[in-house]
Amino acid sequence: MITEVDVVSLNKLAWDRVAERFNKANYGKIGKVFKSFCDSLPDRGSILDVGCGTGKPFAALLAERNFEVVGIDVSSRMVEIARRNVPLGKFRELSMTNLDYRDEFDGVVSSFSMLLLSPPLFRDVATRIVRSLRRGGFFYLALNEPLDNSVDVDEEALVEIMGEKMYSRAYTQKEVEDVFEPLGLRQLDFHREIRRSKEFGEEHVIEFLFKRT
Repeated sequence: MITEVDVVSLNKLAWDRVAERFNKANYGKIGKVFKSFCDSLPDRGSILDVGCGTGKPFAALLAERNFEVVGIDVSSRMVEIARRNVPLGKFRELSMTNLDYRDEFDGVVSSFSMLLLSPPLFRDVATRIVRSLRRGGFFYLALNEPLDNSVDVDEEALVEIMGEKMYSRAYTQKEVEDVFEPLGLRQLDFHREIRRSKEFGEEHVIEFLFKRT
């Protein structure tokens, strides 16, 4: 059985290797939930992008709208590319499992990055994300939910993406709500859709907009 330490180290190695290919990937459309997130933020607000990858598309879009963007990623290669793609942003090589901010951001974005966490790590990182938000701050979260409810998602969590083996676990809407709502987040919006791409195949996407109360 894979340990929490193995999850982080496996994914760091995998994303270092696929960084250049991921930078050329088709990221798909920007949905209405993310647009609502942006419209909720104060002018020139401070935003944390958790698992920012190459900085595209979210850190880049936020910087274009004059938000102060900080991005973190476990992959040093991803961070190098993000700095190149989004020169106005600030980027750190940091695992989300070591997130260390408190009451610092008006908004936090996590686009598919929390898929890379096992359930114990998911709960811990959720606490760290909420802690990093200011009171009244907003949290945008995108994940994949299971393609088939009869499948044991924990047994299927070791996958191959872009030719690299990594840990990626789907989460249900209820699992997400059961973690974040007790931490003081109120759900403002939710959206579900199926997306298909050459890089990632068929994904059953769920998006959330939360507010820290």
